[in-house]
Amino acid sequence: MFEKLKKYDKKTLGQLIRFGIVGVINTLITLIVIFVLQEILQVKYTVANLAGYIAGVINSFFWSKLWVFKKLNSNFIREALLFLISFGICYGIQFASLLVLVECLHIVDSWAQLLSMVIYTLCNFILNKCITFKK
Repeated sequence: MFEKLKKYDKKTLGQLIRFGIVGVINTLITLIVIFVLQEILQVKYTVANLAGYIAGVINSFFWSKLWVFKKLNSNFIREALLFLISFGICYGIQFASLLVLVECLHIVDSWAQLLSMVIYTLCNFILNKCITFKK
């Protein structure tokens, strides 16, 4: 029993590390899009946030499917739909966090973007591991 648990924990840890690497790449993509739109093009922070997350989610799906959870011969459409639903849930939580941080707690929107990303990332890993790419 402990051997099976040990194997499962090692597999989950590997997935979490790979998810973290993909997350760093996604974060960079998301932040670059947000920065360019918000700081250079003067797009409102909420619109910049949505555009950044859309760019990141497209990248994230393919890396998560192929490298993090290694679901090569699985139902692409089912996983894409579940991934988008998970994204929607996580993005909603993240966006609500962003609004609270900026509008209620008066945190500078650039810092609030970073803090709300942490919330998004944790929610996203849990939903994708347990629902989208589960065995």
